[in-house]
Amino acid sequence: MISIVNRLKKLNYIFIRKPLVVGGTALEYYDIRKSGHGLDLVVSIEDWLILKKLYPENINLYGGKDEKEIDATINLENFDLIKTLYQHNYDDLCDNYTEIFNEFKIISVEKLLMLKTLDAVYNKTMKSITDQKLIVDFIVRNKYT
Repeated sequence: MISIVNRLKKLNYIFIRKPLVVGGTALEYYDIRKSGHGLDLVVSIEDWLILKKLYPENINLYGGKDEKEIDATINLENFDLIKTLYQHNYDDLCDNYTEIFNEFKIISVEKLLMLKTLDAVYNKTMKSITDQKLIVDFIVRNKYT
């Protein structure tokens, strides 16, 4: 997890509210699977408003014309700074998070499962379908055995 702190330093941005780690890095934190190269962070609305001014050319609107219609992400080299995922924002996703090094938060397993399920159902991506099964296996292993 120290590598996440070092990677965050490369952004050269001090977050108003601790970013929430999601995606592969969160899966790796829970020892569900190894992460890829990128770091996916859901950011607070306060941080989003500043970051989108810093990186206006890097904003990606998924399937809509503006941020109110659909999810928005700032795509940087090795970073995705996310405003919403399936219209779930920072405050929606921060339930039961784990705080690490007073620098960032890790999404809960339950919220991670919800996001992977949404992607598996709506986009039918193999990666999310596989991750969904891995998360369920993790929950069963740790909660019911």
